[in-house]
Amino acid sequence: MPINRYRTKRLKQNKKSFLGRSFLISIILNIIFLLAFGNMIAFDFTRPLPEKELTLVSLVEIPAPKQPESKKPEITEEKAVAQLEVKPKAKPISPEPPKIKEEVTETKVVSKEELTEGAPKVEVKTPEIETEPVSVIPPAQTKESLGEDISVSTEYFKQSITSREEVKGEIFEPGESQLKVNLGEKEEENVEATYGTIVNPGEITSLPEVKEKESPFGSRPLSIMVENSEGARPQSGLDKANIVYEVLAEGGITRFLAIYYDQDAEEVGPIRSARPYFVSKSLEHQAIYVHVGGSDEAYNFIKEEKIDDINEFVDFEPFWRTTDRIPPHNLYTSTLKLRKEANKLGYIEMIKKQEYQFETDRDEKLTGRESDSILIPYNSLYTVSYKYQPESMKYLRFMNGEPHIDSKTKEQLAVDNIIIQFAETKIIDEEGRLAIDFIGKGKGLLFFKGGSEEIIWEKQDLNSKTIFMYKEGDRIALTPGNAWIQIVPSDIKMQY
Repeated sequence: MPINRYRTKRLKQNKKSFLGRSFLISIILNIIFLLAFGNMIAFDFTRPLPEKELTLVSLVEIPAPKQPESKKPEITEEKAVAQLEVKPKAKPISPEPPKIKEEVTETKVVSKEELTEGAPKVEVKTPEIETEPVSVIPPAQTKESLGEDISVSTEYFKQSITSREEVKGEIFEPGESQLKVNLGEKEEENVEATYGTIVNPGEITSLPEVKEKESPFGSRPLSIMVENSEGARPQSGLDKANIVYEVLAEGGITRFLAIYYDQDAEEVGPIRSARPYFVSKSLEHQAIYVHVGGSDEAYNFIKEEKIDDINEFVDFEPFWRTTDRIPPHNLYTSTLKLRKEANKLGYIEMIKKQEYQFETDRDEKLTGRESDSILIPYNSLYTVSYKYQPESMKYLRFMNGEPHIDSKTKEQLAVDNIIIQFAETKIIDEEGRLAIDFIGKGKGLLFFKGGSEEIIWEKQDLNSKTIFMYKEGDRIALTPGNAWIQIVPSDIKMQY
């Protein structure tokens, strides 16, 4: 069969097949469409949708708490609470000028008799007072308490004082309450009074006599080691010390322990090393011990007894060296710098003065023989002497016959009280260091106001204070001022 025929025949067969299948497919699709459209037409829109399972929720209404009902009082009569009447602003009216009223006066001569007889007398009646007048004082308000069951009324602070020098405080009898007197000026320091009775305002007719009462407490004293070798003279600051101990050291020369408790010195020195018996004297006064270095025995003593000390080797800030002297005689300090350093180290505290201050009495008199000169021959190379001055009632100090001068003031040292304490003294090593026995009992001498008295001393243990007594057993009292205590070996013969 030719190829063209066969191809024509195949094309015809394919066309028929294609038409048959397409027609069949279209019929099927039409049927599906009709079925779907019919279902939509047959859908009942009025029929409800299938219901799901419902959950029943009940709401309960909780009644609110009843608020208290405030019953208003029945108003039986209506009254206007307030009535405000606003008046129009009035225009200012200037006052009329004053008119001068003319009056005709008639001069009439009245005789003296008519004047005295005819003039009416005015009787002034003074109301009778049945009770004495009482000054009304507002109730007092307690301002501050000065002690147990003691209060001060603010009325006492209203009394003004015209002059601070006029009165420093109210002085009253012991055993009563305390007061403060207001100086009358704002921010002016109030001065505390001593014990006394309460004085009501208006009752003071004259100011009380001014008296001063010394506080029983004071700042902790300083005890400073001061050198006395020839290269250290003249020293500085010994004139400001309240108490000065002079004790022998090695080499036949003495050293000073200067104690300051209520005075300050800008320069003290030269400063030297510690020795055990000086430390023990400082311990009696609860003082802060000041030194530069020391012997092994002194270091051990300071450590064992827990002495509060300021050592230049450790705490160098309060010390300085001068250029006018060669070392070691040029180290100095100041009580002001030392107190600042002591405060930094935690040494400062208030202590009772009776623990270290000698009792004083201005009227105290000695019953021994009078003496205007004292000679203490420590050894052949060193002597100390004093000369009494009746005008000032002080003793001028000499060393080896030369006046003992202060380096800063250039004035000779003057002493009010001199105590001689005889003590057992012995050499303990090849370098000549000494041991001095201060515990137990011993003899002594007391000098002031040109007089003398034999005394005794007693010290129970290391931490107790040395008590100086008259032979009868009563404690001695010194005159006000400074005191020099000369520690002298028991075998030395005094000249006075």
